[in-house]
Amino acid sequence: MIVLAGVGESFQQTAATGPLLLALGACLLAGLVSFASPCVVPLVPGYLSYLAGLVGAQAPPATVEQARRDRAAATGSGSTAVLTETVGHKKTGPAPDTGRLRVAGAAGLFVAGFTVVFVLATATVFGLIQTLNVNRELLQRLGGVVTIVMGLAFLGLIPALQRDTRMAPRRLAGVAGAPLLGAVFALGWTPCLGPTLSGVMAVAAGTEGTTAARGVALIVAYCAGLGLPFVVLAFGSASALRGVGWLRRNTRTIQVIGGLLLVAVGVALVTGAWDLFVGWVRDGFVAEVTLPI
Repeated sequence: MIVLAGVGESFQQTAATGPLLLALGACLLAGLVSFASPCVVPLVPGYLSYLAGLVGAQAPPATVEQARRDRAAATGSGSTAVLTETVGHKKTGPAPDTGRLRVAGAAGLFVAGFTVVFVLATATVFGLIQTLNVNRELLQRLGGVVTIVMGLAFLGLIPALQRDTRMAPRRLAGVAGAPLLGAVFALGWTPCLGPTLSGVMAVAAGTEGTTAARGVALIVAYCAGLGLPFVVLAFGSASALRGVGWLRRNTRTIQVIGGLLLVAVGVALVTGAWDLFVGWVRDGFVAEVTLPI
């Protein structure tokens, strides 16, 4: 414990007064550590729901022909027919790399959304912290409505947001909705205050000049470290969906599950149940947690 305390103090000093590049690295690492802590629990349920719906929507259409080939491959029979069927047919849906990058990009926008809110909530340089706090409940309710709309779009219940027979959501429920969703969940986020983050927030409290700019840069670096696992998870999920037969055959089911969970989270945001959940997590798991760095 003494060793960990010493390491934490070193990171705190580096973040607060050390060379900028070294400080950014320390904050990035502190963010990565935070991802493995109870601090991010309020972000996870909604994110995983969104990710399930988005990955299912971005997967290639599960056509009858594709299902027949998948069944033949799974049973090990009909290899000649499969080969003959495959030749001369154009692949439908987005290219694999494009689909994975699109999902990972949406995850990056989700991270950007909660980063902006966290910066505004901790750095008084913008003078918006009071406004954000006063209107947090209203913003959370509005965010709940947005979340419900996104969930319904994933379910295919909003025709204006559909574009093909798979009822894949358009931009509002996909890429464009990602930063909104990240911002919504950040409103209820209670990060653990390890030594590094405490030092960063002290620096960010500056209201002028290079001190304030340094604090904002360090907070962004912390959020980048925290958000990196979210992006990796999204990229890996899209790759798994394309590479595993069972997942590919059940893309619509995955999308529907994600949509239903998003609607449930949105209802919780609108009714205030989300605050109760976050409060329970904070009191039971986060209040006594101190990160090593």
